[in-house]
Amino acid sequence: MITNIKHLCYILKTDINNIQNIIDNIGDYYISWEKIKIDKNTGNPVIINGQPKKRQLNSTKIELKKIQKRIYRFLLSHVDIPSYAYGGVAKKDNVLNAKHHQGNKYIFTTDLKSYFPSINNTQVFDFFIEIGCTPTISRILTQLTTYKYQLPQGVPTSTLLANLLFMKTGIKLEVFAVQNDIKFSSFVDDLTFSSKKCFKDKVQDILDILKQDGYRISHNKTFYKTNNPIITGVVCQNNRLKLEHSYYKRLVRLNAETKEHSDNDIKRKSYDGLRRYCNKVKSTNK
Repeated sequence: MITNIKHLCYILKTDINNIQNIIDNIGDYYISWEKIKIDKNTGNPVIINGQPKKRQLNSTKIELKKIQKRIYRFLLSHVDIPSYAYGGVAKKDNVLNAKHHQGNKYIFTTDLKSYFPSINNTQVFDFFIEIGCTPTISRILTQLTTYKYQLPQGVPTSTLLANLLFMKTGIKLEVFAVQNDIKFSSFVDDLTFSSKKCFKDKVQDILDILKQDGYRISHNKTFYKTNNPIITGVVCQNNRLKLEHSYYKRLVRLNAETKEHSDNDIKRKSYDGLRRYCNKVKSTNK
């Protein structure tokens, strides 16, 4: 894959001195903040013990961001993304993930608990070794894609690496699903299984595969359903996809606020973005 410094510098379009300077001062290249976690199914804040749950997001400054984007493009062109993955994959999204399961009556969904923080720098290093990078190159790539010994949520390489690091388990789940006439897909840390026939007796087998590979699930996000299940934020009915009513209520509210504050670009962008999303879901039914 990448076996020497010269090749690495060619791919990253920079020199080793600049790379080392970034690594030595990595904290200066990150911007971190907390964001209230939104329930993907309802669009409302997640409340725990009366307080909104927050998650840490990260952004990288332009010089490191450019390097991370080049690592992302290199990985994308050299490592096959599994067909079951829908999150952070070009030409796929949460709506298509839901549509993948449309028409199946029985749905099981679960969520990998604290997935991004649970991926440490050792796992990332081992991944680069596995795809053929030398230990020296793997160490450098790990230092450029992890922060505080974890996979940082919100930077260009993280979602792709999260997908690739899950592949060993994902392939096990995919094989199990095929053997039992079940459809399987992942949207980063959201896992969905569906079938035209009841497979409730197989759910524990699925959970066992995850547990054996060291994953924990969010029990409050784990459901076996047969009636209008919500898959990655989209209500999946037999003949159509739709959003929950709360999305349309928010659209009406944002529309009113935009008209009242016509000079507020933030409200306008929020309204336009939500309207496009609602129309996108609607258009999948045509």
